[in-house]
Amino acid sequence: MKKWIVPSIVAVFAIILLGVFACNRSADAPGDLSVKILSPTSGQVLALNNEVVIQSVIPVGARWSRLELLTNSVPVRLDLAENYPEDTILVAQPWIPTAEGAFMITVNLYDENGRNFVSDQVAVLVQALSNQELTITPSPTPELTMTPTITPTDAPCTMSAILVSDVTIPAGTILDPGKRFTKTWRMQNTGTCEWEDYKLVYLRGNRMGGNSPSPIRKIQPGELFDLSLEMTAPSYHGFYEGIWQIQAENGSLIGPELKVVLGIPTPTPTQTQTNTATPTATPSPTATATSTPTFTPTSTKTKTPTPTKTLTPTPTGTLTPTITGTLTPTQTGTPSSGNW
Repeated sequence: MKKWIVPSIVAVFAIILLGVFACNRSADAPGDLSVKILSPTSGQVLALNNEVVIQSVIPVGARWSRLELLTNSVPVRLDLAENYPEDTILVAQPWIPTAEGAFMITVNLYDENGRNFVSDQVAVLVQALSNQELTITPSPTPELTMTPTITPTDAPCTMSAILVSDVTIPAGTILDPGKRFTKTWRMQNTGTCEWEDYKLVYLRGNRMGGNSPSPIRKIQPGELFDLSLEMTAPSYHGFYEGIWQIQAENGSLIGPELKVVLGIPTPTPTQTQTNTATPTATPSPTATATSTPTFTPTSTKTKTPTPTKTLTPTPTGTLTPTITGTLTPTQTGTPSSGNW
């Protein structure tokens, strides 16, 4: 019983010292920098010769240069900011206590210039625990052991594939502009993994209206299958190439690059026939309409004045002297009848 009372008093005393020490250190700290120890917590009992992970939280966007870990003012570990991503907010620092007693764990977080720093501390008690106590104390350990357990499960499984043949639209196929077609590759799953939630994705080149990502049905290891994709030929002449590949559920690209290579012919014959027919039909009615009104007025004007001028003076000049000559000799015959 006494064995537990003495360490407890030491732990309480260490906690009191922690508060005083933290207050003194906070005066040197820049206002935009802070650090907080999440685990272990003050007063926690740690097992002798068992690794402990000290987890410290840093504010989002904080600019820091290094994080020091000390136990009873003895440096244990130093972590540099350059070895962590810029968005790091949690830094884990392992420590193995090799002696029993009360320990004050201290973390010092320095600003980006390495001059000023902020601190946080926790007081813990290190003891040699029995096997039964060891199994109870590190309760979060199963979570850590479960994480690597998943990795070995995936390790034996290999992901690979090969292209057997181009079932449709072999390289160099000529298609009409805008034609809908189905490209089919014959593939084989040569790995040991079962494909589930795999898909066909577009990488580069001309997409030709293909759907990306395009889901793939469940494929068993060693299975031979046809992989089809609905596409549309480009509208302009030339040669086109599109690159696709199979993507696993974890985002990895597997197997060879799958290509779609085709050509669109030059539409020269179609344009020539269309242009020839159009101008031929247009000038024909135009020329006929123009020549008809040109000849009609010319013939009318020529015939009309000729008969009018000829017929009008001829009857008028003949009738007038005939009537006048008949009346004049009638008056002359009167004195002749008196003699009769």
